[in-house]
Amino acid sequence: MQAAASSILAPLAVTASHRERKADAFRADIDAAAMGRLAVARIRGSGHLVSRTARAITSTDPELLKLTLRRSRPAVADQGRQQSRAGVGDFMILDMTRPYRLEVFDGCDVMAVGIPRTELGPHADTVVRQTAQRLPAETGAQAVLSAFLQGLGRHLDELTGPADAYVADALVSLLIAAFTERTPGRMDTATELVDRIRVYALANISDPSLCVGSVAAAHGISDRQLHCLFHGTGTSFWTWLRHERLSRIHRDLQDPVHDGRTIASVAARWGVHDPRHVARGLKEHYGQTARELRQERGPDVLARRLRRLG
Repeated sequence: MQAAASSILAPLAVTASHRERKADAFRADIDAAAMGRLAVARIRGSGHLVSRTARAITSTDPELLKLTLRRSRPAVADQGRQQSRAGVGDFMILDMTRPYRLEVFDGCDVMAVGIPRTELGPHADTVVRQTAQRLPAETGAQAVLSAFLQGLGRHLDELTGPADAYVADALVSLLIAAFTERTPGRMDTATELVDRIRVYALANISDPSLCVGSVAAAHGISDRQLHCLFHGTGTSFWTWLRHERLSRIHRDLQDPVHDGRTIASVAARWGVHDPRHVARGLKEHYGQTARELRQERGPDVLARRLRRLG
């Protein structure tokens, strides 16, 4: 189990739970799948203790968050100064960039999702502040996310090919809704404006003339103000927009629905008309050319993706 769990997310130490008396009682079955940039697993087995130690964490590790949904039996998590007990039907977020300890008692059936922090965009800090805290999944967005994950666990082996990227998008959106729904307080004006700008840009992402100047003018601010707003998010507007466009081009190139389109046509659909820009961007972000991405579909795709995520 230790090798399997470490290959899906990041290096972990997994041992039998203190309550297990026999060494041969330590067992687990893991079904895993890579969905876009997410790693999803359903873990069923005996009680165990999972530790993410400081020694195992390196500067090259991806900035992953681990979401768990307990389908049976409780667990106790300890990260930083926060400790809590998650019961059946509860969610919990753990930060893989910091040490933690998680003990699962008397067997388990749990859904686990590895999510790059960058996938959460401006909501990442809100989610991270809730690490190692119990989040019930009884009502609202939490209940919807719970039902989605449980259905996903029953059909993990059926979701292959380009469909997994769309499922990953839905999963990230539901996670953000679930972990921000009950956040008290009102968004500050700057954050609120950045969110409005992002929504506007995504709605007009196919427009090749979309730029800092046009977006700033549409929101009644100067170019400099827009640059300052995005500086506060840790990335520039152009870098963010480029990433959004490339991720959509990447997804379409792996979707057989678009096989009849040329690579230039796929890129133009998302507002990119410079073939050199597409070629450099795909190679830089995904390590492959557009042609290679289209040829990637095959039985070894999952294994390659899981190696990248781990």
